[in-house]
Amino acid sequence: MPSVGSDHFKQYTPQNRVKHAILTAYFRAYLGALNRVADAFHYVDAFAGPGAYAGSETGSPLAAVALLANQSKPASASFVESDRKLAESLGAALAASPDVSKLFDAPLIENEEFSDCGDRLFSRPIYSKHSRVATFAFVDPCGVVGLRMQDLAKILKLPFGECLVFWNYDGLNRWIGGIGAGTHERRKLDEFFGDAETASLAMDFRQSPKGEPKEQFLRNLYTQAVRRHAGADFCLPFRFQSPDGERTSHYLIHLSRHHLAFKIMKEVMHRVASPSTDAGVFEFVPPSELGTQAGVFAPNIDGARAEILKELKNGDRPVSLFADNWVRRPHDFLIAEDYKKILLEMEREGSITVLDEKTRMPKPASKRIRGGKVTLGDAKLILLSSR
Repeated sequence: MPSVGSDHFKQYTPQNRVKHAILTAYFRAYLGALNRVADAFHYVDAFAGPGAYAGSETGSPLAAVALLANQSKPASASFVESDRKLAESLGAALAASPDVSKLFDAPLIENEEFSDCGDRLFSRPIYSKHSRVATFAFVDPCGVVGLRMQDLAKILKLPFGECLVFWNYDGLNRWIGGIGAGTHERRKLDEFFGDAETASLAMDFRQSPKGEPKEQFLRNLYTQAVRRHAGADFCLPFRFQSPDGERTSHYLIHLSRHHLAFKIMKEVMHRVASPSTDAGVFEFVPPSELGTQAGVFAPNIDGARAEILKELKNGDRPVSLFADNWVRRPHDFLIAEDYKKILLEMEREGSITVLDEKTRMPKPASKRIRGGKVTLGDAKLILLSSR
């Protein structure tokens, strides 16, 4: 959609800080994880802005360029900003950055809509020079219109293609209401969801499963559409609460095709989530609102415990099955730390026994203390306790 102009960038909010913390922490991990298998990197910022907030706080373009410059592989960066003044400010900010000279070529700045320049973005010289270019896109529109499913599909089809998408729940609600009132264009909602039938379901919330909250229904509708139309095997949402109340403002949704990407992003989101957030719930709640809102998509911890017990009925299992294998499952929002906490709690309750991986003899918690804490290594074996 057309940029909302410079007002959006006059203040650097806590939400912006967390959003950029997720982006930079994950993009750093992305570059490190793919350094041995990718020949080169391409970063795309689809709604780039001026490069800085409030005149001084670094925005996503400069942060990404700095990370690209500090790794060893050839790298390109492309930026799309439809607002002319913002695009000019971005150009000046990039020209002043010493990191730009370390890139494979000069950054590309497109002063138009992201939907109109995708073919040029993904035919840059770095693609003809290198065969395995890893492409990461930050798709962060100020609203909703302009976020098209077909554009996400183009990115995910590329080698190692991944997206971090700003999904504006508030904006989507207003947009659906505007279509119903005849003030907004329906065709663009079809492009947002990828097909007319799914957009129609979004328009008519009465077709949602009985008792399912509207927010959960729309979010699930979208992530299912992304899997179906864009080929995202893994969709991981991070919720942002509105700064002026207890409602949801927006999500960041990470889209990828690889289980390792999913696992790494869960760890990143977990680190920046609000202190009161429960296990497996990735969300940022303003400090003034902590404790007032339960997670929208909190996992069923009791369900995880039951699943572990069911698995152990088939015999002993290594801790790594839960802390490494299970956390890579597309619908599992727990991280390794969560599973180890659950296992340690089950051990304290007496429902499971921890075995030494070499002797296969019980190794009680008192024998696994390091730094004053009970440890649980990935190689340790877990067995149902005899009653």
